[in-house]
Amino acid sequence: MDGFTPAAAQDDPPKKISSAEQTKLLTTARERLDASYNFDRENRREAATDLAFIAGYQWPESIRKERQAAGRPILTINRLPQFIRQVTNDIRQSDLAIKVSPVDDKSDPKLAKIFNGLLRQIHYQSNGKAVFGTAAEHQVACGIGWFRICTEYADDEVFDQEIRLKAVRNPLSVYCDPAAVEPDRSDANWMFITELLPTAAFKAKYPDASSEGIDPPTDGTGDRLTWLQRDGVLVAEYWIRKPVKKLLGLLPSGETIDLTKIPTNMHQMLGVTRSRNVDSYEVEQYIISANTILSGPNKWPGKWIPLIPVIGAETPLETSIVRHGLIRFARDPQQLYNFNRTAAAETLALQPKSPWLVTTKMVSKFKGIWDSIHKTNYPYLPFEPDTDQPGGPRRMEPPQMSMAFVKEAELADGDMKATTGIYDSSLGARSNETSGIAIRSREKQGDTANYHFGDNLQCSMWHAGRIMIGIIPLIYDNDRVIRCMGDDDSEEHHRINQEVMGIDGVPVLMNDLSAARFDVRATIGASYATKRMEASDTILEYLKADPSAVPMVRDLVVKNMDWPGAEEMAKRFKNSIDPALLADRDDPNAPTPPPPPNPLEDPVLRSEIVLRDAQAEKAYADAAKIRGETAMAQAGMVPGAPMPQPLPPPEAVLMPPPAPPQGPPPGMDGQGDPGMPPGMMPEGFPPDQQMQPPPDMGMDGQQISPAFPAGPAPT
Repeated sequence: MDGFTPAAAQDDPPKKISSAEQTKLLTTARERLDASYNFDRENRREAATDLAFIAGYQWPESIRKERQAAGRPILTINRLPQFIRQVTNDIRQSDLAIKVSPVDDKSDPKLAKIFNGLLRQIHYQSNGKAVFGTAAEHQVACGIGWFRICTEYADDEVFDQEIRLKAVRNPLSVYCDPAAVEPDRSDANWMFITELLPTAAFKAKYPDASSEGIDPPTDGTGDRLTWLQRDGVLVAEYWIRKPVKKLLGLLPSGETIDLTKIPTNMHQMLGVTRSRNVDSYEVEQYIISANTILSGPNKWPGKWIPLIPVIGAETPLETSIVRHGLIRFARDPQQLYNFNRTAAAETLALQPKSPWLVTTKMVSKFKGIWDSIHKTNYPYLPFEPDTDQPGGPRRMEPPQMSMAFVKEAELADGDMKATTGIYDSSLGARSNETSGIAIRSREKQGDTANYHFGDNLQCSMWHAGRIMIGIIPLIYDNDRVIRCMGDDDSEEHHRINQEVMGIDGVPVLMNDLSAARFDVRATIGASYATKRMEASDTILEYLKADPSAVPMVRDLVVKNMDWPGAEEMAKRFKNSIDPALLADRDDPNAPTPPPPPNPLEDPVLRSEIVLRDAQAEKAYADAAKIRGETAMAQAGMVPGAPMPQPLPPPEAVLMPPPAPPQGPPPGMDGQGDPGMPPGMMPEGFPPDQQMQPPPDMGMDGQQISPAFPAGPAPT
């Protein structure tokens, strides 16, 4: 009863109601609770039986007492929970998400991202997987489960409120308006959540309340709902949804505002261009006993009662609706299975205890021993000989167990599988299917037979999303920083409702959560971890066919792996990819990719260049030495002979200059050799002196004229 924080607590205290209004409200509440109980009595009774069967109470009470009195075995081999877990654990393993999408061009996609992150954060902080899992457990077990939406203060020292999801522990504690027909009961005008408080706890929590004059105490097993029982006092949350009229106004900017509480003479000042009346709802909550309003009225900020059912299956009849879960029609096969297994075990246990054929005279003196031989293994059995049966006691043939018990138990086992639509392959047993495709196809048949359970849960989640989208702008209505979660559980922080000065000098709100409208989507799909594994397998299969793509996508492959250090390894691989491949050319807002790295900044490449230069310098020196020795030999070592033309310096051969020189090209300004780079003269020769190549000597020692004598080059 304390899971609800009134949204009006930080603004206005609850309004006071008169004594006459209290009496009228309590009378109406008692009548409505009785009406809901009587309308849904059969479904509630069958649901209670379903839950008892799951708990192991599967024998009829009369038969159980009879067998207990006779000392006969009562075996309960509970097969039903495995069928329930087969459905609910698939739901628990799934990614349950409520998302939004913008409904018009005024809804900022960034704001939609904030809403999606906030919804996932609410789901995470509320342990939403357990909330939805509990509701689905009750849905599959007894035909209906419930969960609720509430608000609570973020901390004991702040006034900021936050939205939470809460599980309803007992699905039979909720009583709904019989006139509600929608699958999510969004059209209900009133609901109750009841709780039986022990008398001492009731008096301690509500010392001013009285439990007298309600009902005579009962044991709670009658045909009507009683407020006072021997175990305690019934306390109820009473939710009311009242229709109200609102006046909606349209401003020149296209924004709509609520004009209900604004005086008419102010409409023109606000620039209202159009207005219309709207039918809406207000929701209030009371906490009551049969004759006292214990708390309330507490105003709820939304327009729907924040109690959401998760329905199993409903079959409408002429005057009623039959609601059931997965195991309703598997109860009889389960009882047959228990009976036949018990009968077979009982018969088998009696086989070694076959009776003895004796006379009264034989056992009269030893009756105590003979009466206990079925309990005690005596080493010998004394008896008194009798002439009427000279052979002494004789043991009769033990009773033979009928195979009909075993066969009937097998049939009952098959009936349970048939009524639930879940067969051996779905339960993990080995079947005739051998290929993976055939096994998945058989498992899918079991999933298809019970698909409606997950679909109904998705419908309820969609309604919960509508409720939360409606109250988020009213709960998160101040300037604060909120934490948002992504699909991969990454966290981001966003500042909402921040007032800044606009370009026209008018204050505007940044990330105003009330400035947009969204559509709601609820999804039940594979979890993020499952998607990662499937993505990794798919990428690896693709790379087998296209190995050349490995350098471009290896970071994505490692990122989807599930081992320690995978994220860090993916980052390193991504950093080694050419930034041009990572840039999105279709996105105009994408940042300009950085320039390619300078290869000379790579220490490995730099060391290779230095080594190569050293080797080239050595080769250059060796060549220069050989050329000089050859020239000297050809000149006959004559003093004053012309020196041979030198080789270019190493720096000009190994690494060209990083930038072209300024001015005219070397040799084109009238100085030097056009074919020789500038500054290539050997030391000791002025730049304007022309070097002559060594003369070529013939076999007879005479100088041979060169093909092109020194001087200007031939044209």
